[in-house]
Order: sequence, then structure tokens, then C-alpha cells
Amino acid sequence: MPNRLRSRWLPGYWLRHPLLSLVVLLLGSVAFLLLGIDSAYRTHRLNTYGVRASATVLEVHGLQRDSYVVAAFTTADGHHHVTQITDYYWNPRPRVGDAATVLYDPASPDAIVRDVRIGDDYLTAWVGVGLVVALGSGGGVFLWRTWSMWRENAEDWRSGCHFA
Repeated sequence: MPNRLRSRWLPGYWLRHPLLSLVVLLLGSVAFLLLGIDSAYRTHRLNTYGVRASATVLEVHGLQRDSYVVAAFTTADGHHHVTQITDYYWNPRPRVGDAATVLYDPASPDAIVRDVRIGDDYLTAWVGVGLVVALGSGGGVFLWRTWSMWRENAEDWRSGCHFA
């Protein structure tokens, strides 16, 4: 009596199926690509339309990867803003009350702010986009070349004759 086939809706099947890998690869690539494009856009806005202002550090949050400072500054049109600045130069370590010169985007001074000591950051954004394209295309080629093997593995699991 032959083994009864397992359902395609069970996790054992679709976790082995290459279509899941393709979906994860595409979603991950799109997400990282959008993050890189957003970073390049913010850098472009600051480099093109940025205005310098003197800021005072109100809080310092040095949480290793998620380090930022909260600073207050007054825009050219006289509005007072308090915002988090993640693009802040940490050498020497900032302290509450320190004065810093920031570059802000007049269209969104609360969201797009950078310490002027950081400098232009186009390279980081475009290297990130390049890595996404390279890894995404490499992963796509790998998946394309091994598609039948993964598909057979999923079907073998479904029939009960699998190796893993």
C-alpha cells in the first residue's frame, strides 16, 4: 500500500519549497533597496537644500548600535525644534549641554538632521544599494539553478521519502 501524500499546506512542505525562498528574497531585497534609496534621498536633500544651525545637546543615548542625541536648534525662520539626531559624530563622546553645528532640511527639520562633522554620506547609501543588487541577483541565480532540487525535496517530503 503506497504512502498517503501529505498536504501541501503543512509547514514541512512549504518550508522546503523554493517558492518561499523566492518570496523571502524578493521581499528582503525590496525592503533593503527602499532603505538605501531613502538614505540616498535624505543625503541628497541635506546636500542640496540643507541649512546650518547651532544646536545644543539635551540628551545623550549611547546604546551602541542605536546611539543618538536629542538636540534643540532654531531654524532660519525662527522656529524652535527638538529632535533626535542619529547622524551625530561621536568622537569625542557628546555630553549634555555641548554645542554642535547641524545641517537640517528646511522642508522637514524634525526628521532630516545631520551633524556637519559627518560630511556627505552618499557612499554608504549607494554601497548599500549595490550590495542589495549584488546579493539579490546572486541569490536569484542560485535559486534558479537549484530550483528543481528544492522542488523535488519538497515533493519527497510530501510522499514520505525525504532525506531531511
